[in-house]
Amino acid sequence: MEIGAPIFFTDYSMEPTALAVALEERGFDSLWVAEHSHIPVTRRFSLPGGIELTKQYYDVMDPFVTLSAAAAVVTGSAASAQIIPNP
Repeated sequence: MEIGAPIFFTDYSMEPTALAVALEERGFDSLWVAEHSHIPVTRRFSLPGGIELTKQYYDVMDPFVTLSAAAAVVTGSAASAQIIPNP
């Protein structure tokens, strides 16, 4: 199918192991997780419209831990972390 699923894993989202199994059962090829482990206390720039970051950005789980847990329960799905460098 060559379709993946992205998610912000938090303590109030679906567990990485449960989602990995569910995606594999449904034929998905990959699982992509968010990475946002460092948020400055004060920021020089704000989001468009002056909105604040949503709770999930502050609560996101470590991508290497969640992908390791997901990989341990599936047979062949690919797992990736979306990392965008901040210049």
